[in-house]
Amino acid sequence: MKVLVTGGAGFIGSTVASKLAQKGHQVIIYDVGVWDTRQDHTEYVKGDIFDLGHLTDTVKKCDVVVHMIGLADARAAQEHPQMSFDLNIRSLQVLLESMRGNGVARLILPSSAAIYGAVDRSPVSEETMPKLGGVYPYHKYMAEKLAETYSLNYGIHITMLRLFNVYGIKGQGILNILLDKATKGEPVKLFGEKQKRDFIHVSDVANIFASVLELDHKFEVYNVGTGVGRSIEDLTKIVKSYFPALAIEFGEYKGFLYDSVADISKLRSATGFSPDVTDDNIREMIQSRMGQGNK
Repeated sequence: MKVLVTGGAGFIGSTVASKLAQKGHQVIIYDVGVWDTRQDHTEYVKGDIFDLGHLTDTVKKCDVVVHMIGLADARAAQEHPQMSFDLNIRSLQVLLESMRGNGVARLILPSSAAIYGAVDRSPVSEETMPKLGGVYPYHKYMAEKLAETYSLNYGIHITMLRLFNVYGIKGQGILNILLDKATKGEPVKLFGEKQKRDFIHVSDVANIFASVLELDHKFEVYNVGTGVGRSIEDLTKIVKSYFPALAIEFGEYKGFLYDSVADISKLRSATGFSPDVTDDNIREMIQSRMGQGNK
């Protein structure tokens, strides 16, 4: 299968593209960025998502599109709403129009568990009504509805993946923040340390993208997590077992405390997904950062 991965040079996108190539798919990465490595079964196209002509020339070559372009940082989205709109919504609109005009009728689109907001029960299923707050969850939800509109009106088959807390060595989440502070010998201040979140390694996420590629439906939404909650406090204990000198201060959390853990029963039923729920990937990531620090 010929698969276009827009934003394929990014943290999650590059891992997804690599996994698809390993599975034997012919992959085209379309991105304004650069590539650290290159691999077989992969074509690299440097291009801007808003360059409709160049994008369309690339879309025409493909059977499926995996759209990984977006602004994933909720704080950045809040501070730069126009950038968030452009990357999370306008980029999708341009892509959908390119697909519609060229008979490409299969799209896999990542969304975010952030759209659920402060849930009052956990684990959270796909049927949970979104509680939208900041700019980022609003824009992600708007992107979902935009995609659904094209599915209903133009027959594009869409798989929506609501990602929970994805982590990995190239990520920017709480684990990366802790490791950055630890390797620099700097203190870190944390808030809401008792809240549980669903941390899933980027390799498991890539496996899901590869798995849902085989599904046949018009429009479906799936949670992507492990189904297991970890608190920030739990993560700090693991990090401190490697960096005992890490100084951590827990500040008073002024928001509403809640757990956000994925109900992955729908995804498991559709794909047989069995995520890693051990500490192994977390520890491997820590050890990798330690090795980098020693170079």
